[in-house]
Amino acid sequence: MLNVHHLELFYYVARCEGIVAACRQIPYGIQQPAVSAQVARLEADLGVRLFQRRPFRLTPAGKALYDFIAPFFGRLSEVEEVVKGKMSRVIKLAGFMEAMREHVPVLLAKLRERFPGLKVTLQEIDQRGAEGLIAQGDADLAIMVLESKLPPGFRSVTLVRLPLCLLVSAGQSHRRAADLLKEGAAGKVPLISLPPHELLPRLFQKEIIRRNIVWRTAMETSSQDSVSIYVRNGLGAGLAVQTPGLLQDTKLRVLPLSGFPSIPIGVFWRSRLGEIAQVFVDELADRAKHIFGKSKAPIDS
Repeated sequence: MLNVHHLELFYYVARCEGIVAACRQIPYGIQQPAVSAQVARLEADLGVRLFQRRPFRLTPAGKALYDFIAPFFGRLSEVEEVVKGKMSRVIKLAGFMEAMREHVPVLLAKLRERFPGLKVTLQEIDQRGAEGLIAQGDADLAIMVLESKLPPGFRSVTLVRLPLCLLVSAGQSHRRAADLLKEGAAGKVPLISLPPHELLPRLFQKEIIRRNIVWRTAMETSSQDSVSIYVRNGLGAGLAVQTPGLLQDTKLRVLPLSGFPSIPIGVFWRSRLGEIAQVFVDELADRAKHIFGKSKAPIDS
């Protein structure tokens, strides 16, 4: 039978990507030579290499072992608090900036009414980072643009698919996205967009290339809010996803991009959700239905 202490040390080494870094995070005193020796013993017991030392990289066997043990060791401190009676209600969330700032606070206020003493952790992060946090037990679930396929063992619900649109200031004459695309391709209108590695501009550029249109970004911004600000000030046309907030902005005109792909927004997790996390997901789906007029989505995977 495998030595549980050896597994715990390997968990910290894998999580911290190295033995030296692991020694700083292990919550009890242990020296680097002892960690090295005990992890080496674990490898000997298993008959496989678990990681490459320099540069650090988990082997396929090491990744498989880490993925299996991380949910347990990652939640030990939480279990300790529960057993001590100090904290029995916890939710750990990850997500993209707009969701974490606009929608999550409203939902957490409702959760705290139902679960007094609720402890919450929030992290703004991309999809890959959120997958890692959940795998390590550092997040229960993530609210995210579902940009790519999730790893095996994850489950997800698509809450809404947001259509792409172009934004112009309300004082401009443009009324149709098709006309604006032609003017943009002719170099008459600057395009304001998120950086090219983001899903939104990638989908947009792929579709206009398919239509034999070339309209490159003239101004890159870090958020859709910034896109809106620059458009309001007449600096060009903005690429965005269509939301109720944009439609209600009297200083902007929203031009839907008919036939373009949509952006899927959803929530994902791994293993079975606890009571609090499940209530949060249900409330999130209800909020999406209320705001966007969509019915609750089925489980995708």
